[in-house]
Amino acid sequence: MIRRDGEPKQRTFGDEARAMAAVPHDHVLLRMRRVIDWAAVEKELEGYYDRWVGRPSWPPALLVRMLLVEQYGELSDRQVAEQVGYNLLYRAFVGLGADDAVPDDTTLVKFRERLGEEGVRKILELVNGQWGAAGLMGGERRVVDGVHVWAKVAHRSLAALLRKGREVIIEAVGEIDEGRGEKLREQYLGTTEESGVSVTEASAAEGERTKRLLEVVQDLAYEKVRSRVAQVQTLLTGEGDRVVSFDDPDARWGYKAADKPFCGYKAHEALDPDSRLITGVTVVAGNAHEGVQTDALLAAQTPTLEEGTTIIGDGYYNNATTVEQVKAAGMRPCFSGRETERVSDRFSYEQAQDRMICAGGKSSVGKVRVDNGDLYYFSMRDCGACPLQDKCLSPGEREGKAPKRRRVYLSDVRKAKVVAGEAGRQWRKEQLKVRGRIEAKFSEQMNRHGLRHARYWGLSKVTMQVLLNVITVNAKRVVKLLQQAAAGPPAGIPKAMEAMM
Repeated sequence: MIRRDGEPKQRTFGDEARAMAAVPHDHVLLRMRRVIDWAAVEKELEGYYDRWVGRPSWPPALLVRMLLVEQYGELSDRQVAEQVGYNLLYRAFVGLGADDAVPDDTTLVKFRERLGEEGVRKILELVNGQWGAAGLMGGERRVVDGVHVWAKVAHRSLAALLRKGREVIIEAVGEIDEGRGEKLREQYLGTTEESGVSVTEASAAEGERTKRLLEVVQDLAYEKVRSRVAQVQTLLTGEGDRVVSFDDPDARWGYKAADKPFCGYKAHEALDPDSRLITGVTVVAGNAHEGVQTDALLAAQTPTLEEGTTIIGDGYYNNATTVEQVKAAGMRPCFSGRETERVSDRFSYEQAQDRMICAGGKSSVGKVRVDNGDLYYFSMRDCGACPLQDKCLSPGEREGKAPKRRRVYLSDVRKAKVVAGEAGRQWRKEQLKVRGRIEAKFSEQMNRHGLRHARYWGLSKVTMQVLLNVITVNAKRVVKLLQQAAAGPPAGIPKAMEAMM
């Protein structure tokens, strides 16, 4: 039967202490708190506050822990403020007592704005530096790859986008001339989409209204108006870097595969495959080729990579631009090759003489530099008398419509692999075995900690989300590394790591 003891008695200090003591000390979240030097984080963030002016703030390190709980539990600002209010585990991680006040969601929003992308990146660099100094990170190799992040926007038709484009232009006009903005609103936003018309007709009608508006505002030099006009023009022309949302003008359509489009961003990350800790992050729009921006990712590494580090990636990175960026940074590229057969595979390359040898045993007589490689050509006399010309030369060359000589292109990337020979192939095969480890990390970030979808609008804010997500999964990984070290030989735990246990 139900108890009828009346209302519960008021809790005492002892009750509160016992409640907090019930939180499991060895829970992974509390272990994550212990693997970070929060005093150093607090000191790093002091510069984002005025020392004398304003009301006393919440401790910055406490607010950082609130943001990490968001990533850990896939919570919004409002949800984390609510759950820290009653979840004793979350309170213990954040650093609040059972009856302490909790920062509200507005405080978290303002804190993120205060730090910006630069401040959050400093936190990642600081904690990665702590773990690197503790001997947890290897420095011999890194795996690079990208993962898509869906933008926080709804998919709109072209007609709806054009109408929204007129709206944001008029809003910008209203900021400098309220009266003119109201007149433009009545004239260009007063009508609504007509029912019963086709998609093509609706788009054409919205396009005509938009063109007329652009003509009317072309005299305005206000930068915000000019920026909005430029975005809308990409919709009208269908050319250039076309905007896909005026709520998030940085988001773009991209492709996970040829038949799998997505709208949003790409998080480009580097992973130490030995510790499985993420050591670098950059974020780009969904339509950007992050593979040719590997130099930015290498520059964002913490700890800083040493010369000779091997950079591992899939065939997406196997291009001349990326290879040159890796080499320019003093590192060694190791990217998987494409499966398609190349014409140059039917020829041999002789490095000493820098020439190609055909199946008939003839050597190339010269070369021409083309793009990121060399075009080797053979003697017309040799090719004209060669019994293999029916298989080697093109129909035009055999029939005299073009010079009767074989030409073979060998890219710099391919040439380096040919020169390396079988030893190089075995080395690449061994290094590429660890490439899948970054896919497992992406799976953790997306499926357990909410990285599949952007929480915010804009490239900078989405970058902040990715950085906080990385700090969270790295802290989880450090906990596991320390547990593994503790289970191994006693001599295997560096003293710098013992303080984190």
